[in-house]
Amino acid sequence: MYEIGKQLAIIHHAVRRSVEKDAQCELMKLSMANGWILMYLHDHAEEEVFQKNIEEAFNITRSTASKVISLMETKGLLERHSVPGDARLKQLVITTLGEEMRQNIIDDRKRMEETLTEGFSEEELRLLNSYLERLKNNLGEKGECRK
Repeated sequence: MYEIGKQLAIIHHAVRRSVEKDAQCELMKLSMANGWILMYLHDHAEEEVFQKNIEEAFNITRSTASKVISLMETKGLLERHSVPGDARLKQLVITTLGEEMRQNIIDDRKRMEETLTEGFSEEELRLLNSYLERLKNNLGEKGECRK
Protein backbone atom coordinates (compact mmCIF):
# COMPACT_ATOMS: atom_id res chain seq x y z
CA MET A 1 0.00 0.00 0.00
CA TYR A 2 1.43 3.37 -1.03
CA GLU A 3 -0.71 5.57 1.28
CA ILE A 4 -0.80 8.43 -1.28
CA GLY A 5 -3.66 10.15 0.55
CA LYS A 6 -1.74 10.09 3.82
CA GLN A 7 1.40 11.46 2.17
CA LEU A 8 -0.60 14.26 0.50
CA ALA A 9 -2.27 15.12 3.82
CA ILE A 10 1.10 15.33 5.57
CA ILE A 11 2.46 17.59 2.82
CA HIS A 12 -0.69 19.74 2.89
CA HIS A 13 -0.44 20.28 6.65
CA ALA A 14 3.29 21.04 6.47
CA VAL A 15 2.73 23.61 3.71
CA ARG A 16 -0.18 25.19 5.58
CA ARG A 17 1.81 25.46 8.81
CA SER A 18 4.75 27.01 6.99
CA VAL A 19 2.61 29.51 5.05
CA GLU A 20 0.61 30.57 8.10
CA LYS A 21 3.82 30.91 10.14
CA ASP A 22 5.43 33.16 7.51
CA ALA A 23 2.36 35.30 6.72
CA GLN A 24 2.69 37.86 9.50
CA CYS A 25 2.62 41.62 9.74
CA GLU A 26 3.76 42.84 13.14
CA LEU A 27 1.81 40.51 15.47
CA MET A 28 -1.04 39.85 13.02
CA LYS A 29 -1.17 36.35 11.63
CA LEU A 30 -3.16 35.65 8.48
CA SER A 31 -4.99 32.43 7.87
CA MET A 32 -4.90 30.80 4.46
CA ALA A 33 -8.55 31.80 4.03
CA ASN A 34 -7.58 35.45 4.57
CA GLY A 35 -4.94 35.10 1.87
CA TRP A 36 -7.33 33.51 -0.60
CA ILE A 37 -9.88 36.26 -0.04
CA LEU A 38 -7.26 38.98 -0.44
CA MET A 39 -6.17 37.39 -3.73
CA TYR A 40 -9.79 37.18 -4.87
CA LEU A 41 -10.46 40.84 -4.03
CA HIS A 42 -7.31 41.91 -5.87
CA ASP A 43 -8.14 39.78 -8.92
CA HIS A 44 -11.68 41.23 -9.01
CA ALA A 45 -10.74 44.84 -8.16
CA GLU A 46 -12.52 46.13 -11.27
CA GLU A 47 -15.79 44.53 -10.15
CA GLU A 48 -18.10 45.04 -7.21
CA VAL A 49 -17.47 42.15 -4.82
CA PHE A 50 -19.94 41.25 -2.10
CA GLN A 51 -20.07 38.61 0.62
CA LYS A 52 -22.21 36.43 -1.68
CA ASN A 53 -19.35 36.34 -4.21
CA ILE A 54 -16.97 35.09 -1.49
CA GLU A 55 -19.47 32.41 -0.43
CA GLU A 56 -19.78 31.16 -4.00
CA ALA A 57 -16.09 31.44 -4.93
CA PHE A 58 -14.93 29.44 -1.90
CA ASN A 59 -17.98 27.23 -1.45
CA ILE A 60 -18.52 28.35 2.15
CA THR A 61 -21.65 29.08 4.15
CA ARG A 62 -23.01 32.54 4.77
CA SER A 63 -22.11 32.35 8.48
CA THR A 64 -18.53 31.27 7.75
CA ALA A 65 -18.07 34.02 5.18
CA SER A 66 -19.54 36.58 7.57
CA LYS A 67 -17.16 35.55 10.38
CA VAL A 68 -14.08 35.58 8.15
CA ILE A 69 -14.97 38.92 6.57
CA SER A 70 -15.70 40.49 9.97
CA LEU A 71 -12.32 39.33 11.31
CA MET A 72 -10.56 40.63 8.20
CA GLU A 73 -12.33 43.96 8.63
CA THR A 74 -11.23 44.08 12.28
CA LYS A 75 -7.64 43.41 11.19
CA GLY A 76 -7.88 46.29 8.69
CA LEU A 77 -7.44 44.05 5.63
CA LEU A 78 -10.70 45.01 3.95
CA GLU A 79 -13.55 47.46 4.29
CA ARG A 80 -17.29 47.24 3.62
CA HIS A 81 -18.63 50.13 1.56
CA SER A 82 -22.32 50.94 1.19
CA VAL A 83 -23.71 50.67 -2.31
CA PRO A 84 -25.91 53.51 -3.59
CA GLY A 85 -29.48 52.37 -4.08
CA ASP A 86 -29.37 49.38 -1.70
CA ALA A 87 -28.37 50.00 1.91
CA ARG A 88 -28.34 46.24 2.58
CA LEU A 89 -25.49 45.56 0.15
CA LYS A 90 -21.92 46.12 1.31
CA GLN A 91 -19.14 46.04 -1.25
CA LEU A 92 -15.89 44.44 -0.05
CA VAL A 93 -12.80 46.52 -0.80
CA ILE A 94 -9.19 45.59 -0.05
CA THR A 95 -7.32 48.16 2.07
CA THR A 96 -3.74 49.36 1.68
CA LEU A 97 -2.74 47.02 4.51
CA GLY A 98 -4.63 44.19 2.82
CA GLU A 99 -2.77 44.85 -0.42
CA GLU A 100 0.57 44.82 1.43
CA MET A 101 -0.37 41.50 3.02
CA ARG A 102 -1.39 40.11 -0.38
CA GLN A 103 2.05 40.97 -1.76
CA ASN A 104 3.69 39.32 1.26
CA ILE A 105 1.62 36.21 0.56
CA ILE A 106 2.83 36.16 -3.04
CA ASP A 107 6.43 36.42 -1.86
CA ASP A 108 5.84 33.63 0.69
CA ARG A 109 4.29 31.41 -1.99
CA LYS A 110 7.29 31.93 -4.27
CA ARG A 111 9.63 30.92 -1.45
CA MET A 112 7.43 27.88 -0.71
CA GLU A 113 7.51 26.82 -4.38
CA GLU A 114 11.29 27.14 -4.40
CA THR A 115 11.52 25.02 -1.25
CA LEU A 116 9.11 22.37 -2.53
CA THR A 117 10.76 22.05 -5.94
CA GLU A 118 14.39 22.12 -4.77
CA GLY A 119 16.40 19.28 -6.28
CA PHE A 120 13.82 18.38 -8.94
CA SER A 121 14.63 18.52 -12.64
CA GLU A 122 12.22 20.20 -15.07
CA GLU A 123 11.18 16.75 -16.34
CA GLU A 124 10.51 15.50 -12.80
CA LEU A 125 8.40 18.58 -12.06
CA ARG A 126 6.45 18.11 -15.29
CA LEU A 127 5.80 14.47 -14.40
CA LEU A 128 4.89 15.29 -10.80
CA ASN A 129 2.43 17.91 -11.99
CA SER A 130 0.84 15.45 -14.41
CA TYR A 131 0.53 12.86 -11.63
CA LEU A 132 -1.08 15.39 -9.30
CA GLU A 133 -3.53 16.39 -12.04
CA ARG A 134 -4.40 12.72 -12.52
CA LEU A 135 -5.00 12.33 -8.78
CA LYS A 136 -7.36 15.33 -8.84
CA ASN A 137 -9.18 13.90 -11.86
CA ASN A 138 -9.54 10.55 -10.11
CA LEU A 139 -11.33 12.32 -7.26
CA GLY A 140 -13.73 14.03 -9.61
CA GLU A 141 -15.17 17.50 -9.23
CA LYS A 142 -15.13 19.11 -5.77
CA GLY A 143 -13.07 16.26 -4.35
CA GLU A 144 -15.88 13.73 -4.41
CA CYS A 145 -14.83 10.18 -5.12
CA ARG A 146 -16.22 8.66 -8.28
CA LYS A 147 -18.23 5.48 -7.97
